[in-house]
Amino acid sequence: MTIKGLAVRQKPGKQRPGKPAAANRNNLGRWRSHILFLAAVLAVWELTARFSGVSPLLLPPLSRVMGSFWSDLGSGVLGQRIGFSLLIIFQGVALGAAGALLLSGAVWSGGRAAARVVDSLVAFLHPLPGIALLPLVILWAGTGRTAVLLIIVHSVIWPLTTNLTGGIRGVPEHLYDVSRNYRLGHLQMMTHLILPSTLPYLIAGLRIGWARAWRALIAAEMVFGAAGGRGGLGWYLFQQRVFMDTEGLFAGILVIMIIGVLFEELLFESLERSTVRKWGMSR
Repeated sequence: MTIKGLAVRQKPGKQRPGKPAAANRNNLGRWRSHILFLAAVLAVWELTARFSGVSPLLLPPLSRVMGSFWSDLGSGVLGQRIGFSLLIIFQGVALGAAGALLLSGAVWSGGRAAARVVDSLVAFLHPLPGIALLPLVILWAGTGRTAVLLIIVHSVIWPLTTNLTGGIRGVPEHLYDVSRNYRLGHLQMMTHLILPSTLPYLIAGLRIGWARAWRALIAAEMVFGAAGGRGGLGWYLFQQRVFMDTEGLFAGILVIMIIGVLFEELLFESLERSTVRKWGMSR
């Protein structure tokens, strides 16, 4: 049981019948809206490309874009690009999250001096776009895998640190008093008080950090090219532009958008629904 459970024991209220069913209906409705919106956009795209007289070099029909997509997917080229981008972003997000946890831990346990140092770092570096660091990163780390990872870490660590420190500072003081009355050590206080209290902030920070990292990854790959002899989706887009393969260019953009939506809806939305919303910590 967490400190919140020890400090406040609420009487279990009557659970409204059909609440899980309502949540499922809302989830289904959101997916239906996404699909209908996407279908409308794709239909307008196809009709505009075919009947507006616009050059296929500028706006190819959706059918030709999908043909290029299936061709590159069948040859294994697109699958390799997707796999490389996902692998490197997972590594970068993990490193950025670890750094954010260390900085947030310093704010919680390091006293006012440590908190002021972390606040200053966030104030100066959080507004700095990762793309603005590209010249320095090229000087320091070249144009390989390490450079891309540095850009991703920079994109993740500051929004996540901001969210976590906000969550830590938002823990009510009486819960700290309860934890001291129970004579909890630092580790026990972290696991029973800090982590449960800051979980909504952690998930929201990861959500923001992932989106920023995904954009930074594609931009960095387009600038750096193939990192370590291999390239991801950004490198795929760059190649299609160089060879004037507009169908492949649009196919790559669609893949990037679809991966972003899948992570938002299948990962983060499901994580929120099964944790903080289920526990009544968020709507």
